[in-house]
Amino acid sequence: MQAFKQTHQNTLPALVTVPIPFKGLLTPLVLRSDHTPFWMKGIGAVMLTDTAHLRNPHYHQPTDTPATLDPNFLAGNAQTVVNAVTTLLERPQSLRTPAAT
Repeated sequence: MQAFKQTHQNTLPALVTVPIPFKGLLTPLVLRSDHTPFWMKGIGAVMLTDTAHLRNPHYHQPTDTPATLDPNFLAGNAQTVVNAVTTLLERPQSLRTPAAT
């Protein structure tokens, strides 16, 4: 989460980092993604979401097509991930720590 906060640029979509305690058991909505099996095995993982299910009425519907996406928002979110991952990969191995669960 620190890498995301440290590399965020004001020109990109807003960024909110939220730690999820107890592997998300108190917040089951966050368990609907690919990170969940890792959390359940005690392996650090990060859930990234652009909250599409809250703001896009087409999310996981037949109308969920490229035409209903905001390409600038998508590109901005992708850049946020690239920035954070690049920062993490540039750290010395001794400073890399597993993601918080």
